[in-house]
Amino acid sequence: MRNIGWATTVSVVAIAAAQPAWAQLRDFDVPAQPAVTAIPAFARQAGVQIVAPAAKLAGRRTGAVKGRMDVDVALGQLLTGTGLSIGARDDRTISLKAVEADSATGPNDGTRDREIVVVAQAIRVSPSNLPLDVIQPTSVIDKDFIRNNIIPLASFDDIVKFAPSVWAQSPNGPGLGKNEGLSLRGFQDQSGQINMTYDGIPFGDSSDLHHTSSALFIAHDLRDAEIDRGPGTASQIGNATFGGTIGFRSKDPGDEFTVNPYGTYGSFNTRAIGGELDSGEIKSHGASLGKFYVDFQQEESDGYLTHSHEKRTNAAGKYVVDLSPIATLTINANWNHAFEYTTQGNTLANINKYGLNYGLGDNPAGQNFYRYQPSDYYSDFEYVRLKITPGGGWTIDATGYTTSFTHNSSKTTDPTDPNPANASVKYIDLASGNAKTGTIKGDIGGTTTFAHFRTAGGVLRVSDDIVGLGTLRFGLWGEHTDDKRTSYSAVFYQAGTPVGGRFGVPLNAGIDPSTGKNSPLAYLYSDYITTLQPYLELAWKPLDGLTVTPGVRYTSFDRSVDAYFQKGIKGPQKTDKTYTDWQPSIAANYKITESWTAYAQIAKGFLAPPYSTLQIKGEIPDIKPEQTINYQIGTAGHFGKLVASLDAYVIDFKNFLNTVNVDEGGTLGILSVPVNAGGAVYKGVELEAQYVVGHGWSLYGNATYNEARYKGTHVWIAEAPRWTAAAGILYDQHKGPYASFIGKFIGPRWGAGGDISASTDASGGIVFQNLPGYHFASYGTFDLAAGWHLNKLLDMKKDVTLSVKVSNLFNHRAPYDTAGTSKDTKEILYWTIPGRSVFANLSVSL
Repeated sequence: MRNIGWATTVSVVAIAAAQPAWAQLRDFDVPAQPAVTAIPAFARQAGVQIVAPAAKLAGRRTGAVKGRMDVDVALGQLLTGTGLSIGARDDRTISLKAVEADSATGPNDGTRDREIVVVAQAIRVSPSNLPLDVIQPTSVIDKDFIRNNIIPLASFDDIVKFAPSVWAQSPNGPGLGKNEGLSLRGFQDQSGQINMTYDGIPFGDSSDLHHTSSALFIAHDLRDAEIDRGPGTASQIGNATFGGTIGFRSKDPGDEFTVNPYGTYGSFNTRAIGGELDSGEIKSHGASLGKFYVDFQQEESDGYLTHSHEKRTNAAGKYVVDLSPIATLTINANWNHAFEYTTQGNTLANINKYGLNYGLGDNPAGQNFYRYQPSDYYSDFEYVRLKITPGGGWTIDATGYTTSFTHNSSKTTDPTDPNPANASVKYIDLASGNAKTGTIKGDIGGTTTFAHFRTAGGVLRVSDDIVGLGTLRFGLWGEHTDDKRTSYSAVFYQAGTPVGGRFGVPLNAGIDPSTGKNSPLAYLYSDYITTLQPYLELAWKPLDGLTVTPGVRYTSFDRSVDAYFQKGIKGPQKTDKTYTDWQPSIAANYKITESWTAYAQIAKGFLAPPYSTLQIKGEIPDIKPEQTINYQIGTAGHFGKLVASLDAYVIDFKNFLNTVNVDEGGTLGILSVPVNAGGAVYKGVELEAQYVVGHGWSLYGNATYNEARYKGTHVWIAEAPRWTAAAGILYDQHKGPYASFIGKFIGPRWGAGGDISASTDASGGIVFQNLPGYHFASYGTFDLAAGWHLNKLLDMKKDVTLSVKVSNLFNHRAPYDTAGTSKDTKEILYWTIPGRSVFANLSVSL
C-alpha cells in the first residue's frame, strides 16, 4: 500500500539546451549537495531537461559527479542512493520519480507542497508558479521570488500583489503601513470575504474576519504563499473560502548553522535591521535533537504620506524535530508590534492644495494633527504540530494554536480636516445634562478605542490511503475567541493646548453610561465566538490519471455578546446568534499527460454576518449568512519551455451584505449600517503563463477579466476591478546577478461606497447605483529589482546578497480608491498611489 497522505509532488524542471544530449560526453562538476539544488545544476551542465519531484527531494542528498562522461552514466551516478529513478524519457525530457510514492491531488492545508512546474530555475523566481495537482486555479509565490523581489520588512500584501486577480495597494508605500484594501476576484478582505491561513491555520479579526497587514508576519519569515482562487474541497477549512484562500507558509530552519544579519535603507527615511540564527541539525550522542531558527527585525519609516511615521518590531522562531521515524514535532511562534500615525484618506481639495502625498498635518490646532491619530498594534501567533505516519497508508496531523491581536488607537472627529475653524467639542453640563451650553469652538475631540482578542483552537487532519479506491480525508477545525472592546469620546486639544498624551482625556467622564443619554461611551462589550468545522472527503481514483473528490464540510459559528454599552442601541445588550450550514463540494482533476492537467469544481460557500449587524437598535431585516455556489473549470500544463494555466469561473451569490452610512451624530458619528443587498454574480476568465527564453532569462504574465454585478442590474460591485494583468521579464542564472522588471495593471472600478445609494425607493427597497465621483480609470505601476549574490563572485560557501528594489519606477501618482467621506465637509475621501521608492538591502550569512 502506498502511503500518499497529504504529501504531493512538486516538479522542478531544469533546461539548459533545446536539443537532446543523452548519449553525448559532457564535463561535469556537481558537488555533493541537497538534491533540490543538485538536479537543476546537473541539468544545466548536461544540456538536458529534467523533471524531478521536488516535494520528495527534501532531506535527500546526491553524491558528487565530477569528470567527463556520458550523460546517462552521470545521471545514474547522481541518483545513486537517493531513492529517485528515471520514470519516463522522450526526445526532450527526462522525468524522475520517487521510488516509494506517487502524488495525489489534495487540499492546500498549509502542511504540504504542490506539484509546481518550474522551468530552468528561472521560473522559480517568477511572481507565481503553477501547480498541476489542483482542483482550482492556484498560484504559488516561491521563496526565491520573495527573496529576490520583496524587501525583507514588507507585509504580506506586497508579496501577493502580482498574482492573477489580486489587487493590493498600500497607500503609505510598498509593504509599509496598513493596507487599505486587498481584493481577490473582486472579493474584499476588509469585508472578510477572503480566507487566510498561516501554516494551514485560519486566522482573522474577530469582528469581521479581515486582516491587518501591518500587524502580522513579514516577508523575511515566510517560505512561500499560495493563492487558491476558489473555495477548495471540503478539507479547506476557514471562513469565506468562496472568495479564495491565501495561504502563507513559514520557512523551515536551515540545515547548517548560520548567522544571518540583514538590513534595509531607502525612501521615506526607511531603515530596518534584523538578524536570524539557524542552528542547523543539533546532535547529541549521535541522535538528532532537531533544528530551529530565531529571527528578530526592527523597522522604522516616515512613510510616503506626510506625518505617517511607523515603527515595527517582529520576532519569529521555529523548531522542528523528528521524535521517531514516524513522528515529527513542529513548534512555531511569532510576535509583532507596530506603531503608526494612521491616515484616513483625504479630500481632493486637500490633495490639490497640499500634494498627492498629503496624509496628516502638523498643526496642533487642526483636527488632522498627526499626534491625535496614533495606532498601536500587537499580535502573536503560536502553534504546536505533531504529524504522525504510523504506516498502512495513515497520516495524522494534530495542531494546537493560539493567537491574539490588540489595537489601541485614537482619532479626531474628522482626522482629514486641517481647518481649525471647523473644530469644536460639546461638553455636558452635568447638572442639566445640556450639551448645547458647553460647546467650545477651537477645542478638538474624537474617540479613543481599545480592542483585544485572544483565540485558542486546534486542527485535526487524518488521511488514509485505501488500496484500489483513493485517499479518505477527515478532520475538525475548532476555535474559541474572547474579544473585548471599548471606545469613548475623548478630548485632544483644549484651550489652545494638546492634552492627555497619546490617547487624550475622556470627555464627560461624570455621565452615567447606563442612562444612555450623553454618554461618553461609544461602546463597551465582550464578544465570544466559537467556530466548529468538521469535514469529510474522498479523493477517489476511478481511472488512471483521474481523481474525483466529493466531500462535505459543516460550519457552526456562534457569537455571544455581553455589552455594558452598545453602539446604536445606546445601552446594555446581551444576545447570542448561531449560524450553521452544510457546504458540499465535488471536484475532479484529470492528468491528460504527465505534464498537462484539467480540473473542474462545484462547491457551496458560507460566511456568517459580521459583528456590526448586532450594533444596531432592533433587528436588521433580512440579515442572513452570505452563501455562494462556485462553479469553475480550468487547465494547467508544462509545454516545453512554456508553463500556462487557463480557467473560467461563475459564483452565484445570495444574501450579499453591503453597508449604507447613517450619521447618528454625537459620540456615535457615522455608522455603517449593514443591509442585505440580495443577489450578485461574480464571473471571469483567468490566464497565467511563464516562458523560459534561455540563459537565465524568463518571461511571466497573467491577465484576468473579472465581472461582479448585482443581480437584475447593470451596477458593478464596488472595489471589484474589471480586469487585472501583470507582465515581466526576469533574469537569474544562479551565477551571482539577478534582476526583474514587472508591471501590475488594474482595470477600471468603482471605489468603496460607490455601488449602493444611501436612499431607498418608494417601497423601501435598496437603490443600486454606481455613484459619480467614485469611478476610477485603469492604472499600472512597474517595479524593478536587481541584486548580486556576491558569494558566487567571491567563491564563498554562504550567501552574501546586495540588492536594490524600486517600486513604482515611473512614479505614477493619482487617486486610486475612495476612503469614505469627510465628517465635517461630507466630501469624498481618496487614497493615492504612493510615488517612486528605492530600497537597498544587504544580507550576509556567516
